[in-house]
Amino acid sequence: MKFGICTSIQAVAALPLSTVSFDFIEANIQQLLVPEQPQEDFEALLREVRALPVPVETGYSFLPGDFRLVRTASSHMDQARLERYVRTVLRRSEQVGIRVICLGSAGARSCPEGHDHADALRQVEEYLATWNCRAREHGIQITLQPMDYAVTNVVNTLEEGAALISRIRDTGARLQADTFHMTKNHDGPEELRPVVPLLGHFHVAEFEGRSAPGVHGEDFRPYFSVLRQGRYDQRIAIECNWHDFAAEVGTAIAVLREQWEDSEL
Repeated sequence: MKFGICTSIQAVAALPLSTVSFDFIEANIQQLLVPEQPQEDFEALLREVRALPVPVETGYSFLPGDFRLVRTASSHMDQARLERYVRTVLRRSEQVGIRVICLGSAGARSCPEGHDHADALRQVEEYLATWNCRAREHGIQITLQPMDYAVTNVVNTLEEGAALISRIRDTGARLQADTFHMTKNHDGPEELRPVVPLLGHFHVAEFEGRSAPGVHGEDFRPYFSVLRQGRYDQRIAIECNWHDFAAEVGTAIAVLREQWEDSEL
């Protein structure tokens, strides 16, 4: 199992090499790939990536906050801008070595008030299917992350996410689970069991304060047991609020590795 962290490349570059115990970095797509900035701006960041001690393999924060995927009678996304943006993300992701991109983007995928929810869900599904077909040409997979009700109203539970992904699985689309959002939505480890075959990525954080593993002592072994029993063999990334990144990251990774090995097969 590969264990990684969501953080900036600059934060990792500042760590003493002897303290780097994680396997990969999950980067903010907008910050690292600067999709709406010139290629030379991106290439400067790419040089920083290539100097890092571990690879950037996954990405989050896919879409900007002002993107609105759901078209309504009074609201239309600039499709030309969206097209340019996604194609640039995929091309630059391949250059970096990113293999998985998380579609969280709560605001972008939300259904506007008064609009038909089923139509909003259909539109998000169409985008995800289309983008994954393109992503395969770059060796990339886009995962859909169910998110809590406080941040979006489209695809909240694992069950909802699994239903959507099952319909478009042949495009390469996969589901992503996140323990923080699962807990907020009252999805426990057992709700994870039927969707493990659909998973392409997994996020963890302690629920209290969305803290790093090891801060409050949360036990992730019930989740890990379900993953191991379902033969999940992809990546696990910590997406949390780092309070003291340099001091917390080593413990966080050590806790996850220990709990993974201690979880029941």
